Amino acid sequence: MMAGLTLGSVAAGTPMQGFAPSHQDNMNGEYPLSKTPGGKASHIKRFADYPGGVESFEVYSPPMTTLYSQVWWSPLPPVDLPADIVRRYNGTAMALVGWEVDQVRRTSEGVEKSVPMSASYNHHWDSWLIGAEARVRKVSLSGPDDPAAADLAGRRSGCGAELPWDQPQYVVEGPEWSVRGHPTHAALTSGNGGEFRKTLHGFAPGYALVVDSPAQLQITPMNIDTWNREAMDLTGPVPPPFVAGPLPRASLAPKGAQHSGLLECPMTTRLTKAVDSAT
Repeated sequence: MMAGLTLGSVAAGTPMQGFAPSHQDNMNGEYPLSKTPGGKASHIKRFADYPGGVESFEVYSPPMTTLYSQVWWSPLPPVDLPADIVRRYNGTAMALVGWEVDQVRRTSEGVEKSVPMSASYNHHWDSWLIGAEARVRKVSLSGPDDPAAADLAGRRSGCGAELPWDQPQYVVEGPEWSVRGHPTHAALTSGNGGEFRKTLHGFAPGYALVVDSPAQLQITPMNIDTWNREAMDLTGPVPPPFVAGPLPRASLAPKGAQHSGLLECPMTTRLTKAVDSAT
C-alpha cells in the first residue's frame, strides 16, 4: 500500500522555511463532492487548490502477499517518513490537511500499477502518524480478556471491537502532548473499505490534524484476495472484467454477479474449527 500525506501551510499562519506549494494532481484523481445545502464549509476537490498551498510526500508500507481467498488482517510494521520531512519538522508541529491511499503492485518490468478493487478488496484499514516523542511497541494479546484489549480495540475501526487476536499488534505509547503542547500522534483512519480511493480524507480549509515532530507511519489493512488468476489479467488495461473464482458453499453471490462471494469477512474450507462442547 502507498499513502500520500498532504501538508498545509496553516500551522503557524505563514509558510515555514522550505515550503514549496505543490501543483500536482491528487493521487486518485479529483474527488466527486457535492456541497451540503445551506452548508458554509467548503471542501477542496484537489489538494493543490488548498488556500495558501500544500505540499505532499509519499510513504510505502511493507509489502503484503496473499493467495486467492485469503484474508490479510495483520498490522504492518511502522515505516520511517522521508528523511527531509523528519528533519524539517523535528522540534515543531506539522499541520496535516489530508491523506490519500492506494494499493499498488510492481510488474516484472518494474512498472507500478494500482491494484483494482476486484482483485484485492480493501475491507477496512487503520493507520497512525507517530511523532518523535511517542513510540510504537509490538505486543501480543491473549484474547478479548487481555487487560490491554479494550483500549486497543477502541482505537481501531472496521469489524467492531474485534481484532486478529492471533496477530501481534502495534500500540502507540508515550505522552499525549509534546513539550511544545502539540499532539504526539494522530489516527489517520476513516475505516472505509472499497471506496477508499475516491473518498476525501481531509478537512475544510482552516482545519487540520497537528502532530509534533512526525517520524513514522503505521498501517493495519484488512484485504481480501478475490483475484481469479486464471481469468483476470492484471497486466493489461486495469481493471479487467471481473470473473469470480471458486467460491465457498456459503457464498450468497448470485451466478454472474459483478462482485466476489468472498467479500464481507469470508470463511472458507481452509479454516479449521475446533469444537470443545458436545452441544
